Amino acid sequence: MVVKPCSKPLKSNPFITYRDPITGQWIVVHQNLPTSAEYPQIAA
Repeated sequence: MVVKPCSKPLKSNPFITYRDPITGQWIVVHQNLPTSAEYPQIAA
């Protein structure tokens, strides 16, 4: 298997995580929804 470097820019993480200091539970929030420019197949 040959590994090739990728020059494409990384996408930003669509999730933000918060940790409740009292309960210790993690809460995951979806930061931003994909736009039609990023995913043209969804726009159709």
